[in-house]
Amino acid sequence: MDARVVAVVSSVPGVRGLAIADAAGVPALTLRRRDYPGDAAYSAAIYAALAPHAPDLIALAGFLRRLVVPSEWAGRILNIHPALLPESPAAGPGFYGERVHAAVLASGATESGATVHVVDDGYDTGPVVGRAVVPVLPDDTPATLAARVFAAECALYPAAIARHWQAFRGGQPDGTS
Repeated sequence: MDARVVAVVSSVPGVRGLAIADAAGVPALTLRRRDYPGDAAYSAAIYAALAPHAPDLIALAGFLRRLVVPSEWAGRILNIHPALLPESPAAGPGFYGERVHAAVLASGATESGATVHVVDDGYDTGPVVGRAVVPVLPDDTPATLAARVFAAECALYPAAIARHWQAFRGGQPDGTS
């Protein structure tokens, strides 16, 4: 994929993504949600921080805050979620990390996986761009399921980003109108 990371913004200080960006010489910063009066103000601060870097697309990975999506960003923000959307019981506010995998196991599902979706103004509700399915094994724990889902995410996300961006530039973004 002919792409480059132009900036990294985290909602949590000290995370690995910030260290990776720093080591690669990519501008990186932390904007904490609690420092803003609401989701709209927080989202505006994120977009303002990114503006000097002129990104074409925003790819969320482990970003645990809601973004309000203005029209100029519609269809240009993707997120990866460690479960199969929309049918998974492990989506929406509060479902991240091992909580997702524990909820999948508790539901009795025989499959889980990862989903890349377009970000809209909800939590994990945007149109699906791509999915990768992994089996839920009888002896799975949240940690073992998480490891298999993470491996699937690592293959899925770059491919889904490339496919979505190609479609978007061609005037037909995946799953959006």
